[in-house]
Amino acid sequence: MPNKYMLKGSGVEIEYIIGETIGLPALTYKSGAFVKSFTANEIQSDDTGLGELVSIPLLSTIDTGGKRFGLFLPFLSVASGETASFHSVGIYETFSGPGSIPHRPSTWRCIELNGTAQTVIVPL
Repeated sequence: MPNKYMLKGSGVEIEYIIGETIGLPALTYKSGAFVKSFTANEIQSDDTGLGELVSIPLLSTIDTGGKRFGLFLPFLSVASGETASFHSVGIYETFSGPGSIPHRPSTWRCIELNGTAQTVIVPL
């Protein structure tokens, strides 16, 4: 299974390395001038029938809500030194918190993503 993913779409660029050294950024999200990096413990990852769902908090507050981003990584087999291309989808969720006035229901927006997957050696 590949462990390095590069995805682009709709003004967004994501680099995700599974198994990155603890404490180092494993996922970097870029949208225009906004750049945010996440360590492995800040990334939620779940296997689903559609692929691996990876999600990150882009903005979160205790009382007024926030914004999350998620994407699906397909189940692929990529030999070391090879690169596979794939298409996927990214999902934005905007949600209200308990202190939001007025309280609004969550909203979702999807974008198309084009990506590449590789199997790379990750330093320990």
